[in-house]
Amino acid sequence: MRKQYPLMLDLTRRSCLVVGAGEVAARKIESLLAAGASVTVISPEASPQVAKWAAEGRIDWKRTPYTDQDVSGYALVIAATNRPEVNLAVHRAVSACGGWINVVDRPDLCNFTVPSVVRRGRLVIAVSTAGASPSLARKIKQRLEGTFGAEYEGYVDFLAEMRQRVLTQIDDPLKRKQIFRRLLADAYLYASDEQRDQMAAALLAAELTEGEGQGGNEDESLESRKPAQQAGAHADKLGY
Repeated sequence: MRKQYPLMLDLTRRSCLVVGAGEVAARKIESLLAAGASVTVISPEASPQVAKWAAEGRIDWKRTPYTDQDVSGYALVIAATNRPEVNLAVHRAVSACGGWINVVDRPDLCNFTVPSVVRRGRLVIAVSTAGASPSLARKIKQRLEGTFGAEYEGYVDFLAEMRQRVLTQIDDPLKRKQIFRRLLADAYLYASDEQRDQMAAALLAAELTEGEGQGGNEDESLESRKPAQQAGAHADKLGY
């Protein structure tokens, strides 16, 4: 079995092609639009949803059958028709120019597969079985959705903001790592935005004050653990 290399692609304004416009194709188109891609669809007919996207100008719909059109200019191509011979023709054309091709329900004809995805803002969790069992991937996705709730969306935004603040205000690499670890505590995850900001401000203030007093020469001493204790005490007051 061929091995796959997992990665996340930035498709913002990149040209992507979907051949087909039925329900399966619509799901692929929707995911590409969500990623900010510029989507072209080739199909003589389309589902109501795909036709709606075309009417809104969100996709470029070419209302013709696929007949060996040029596919070399696309970042990736998805063949999602209900005609195996058409999907195979798309596969051959894309493969001939060294492009990225996904043929729905034919993992043997794909050089990339689309995983099941859980999205919580910037947090993206992808599950793949390399095409072996899409049903299992969806089952695992459903379990992850129950584990990683909506609270992660704001929390990840908070971590991104704090990362920039820490990199700007804290020079000591060890201190930075210590702060990043402390910010992973559940107290920050489940706090409100206001409580989270207060706790983070206290943590940063403590580190900056300690740095001035210790000359930036602390390790895993009791003094270096004070900020975590202070944040934890604050979290206790908030009921976390």
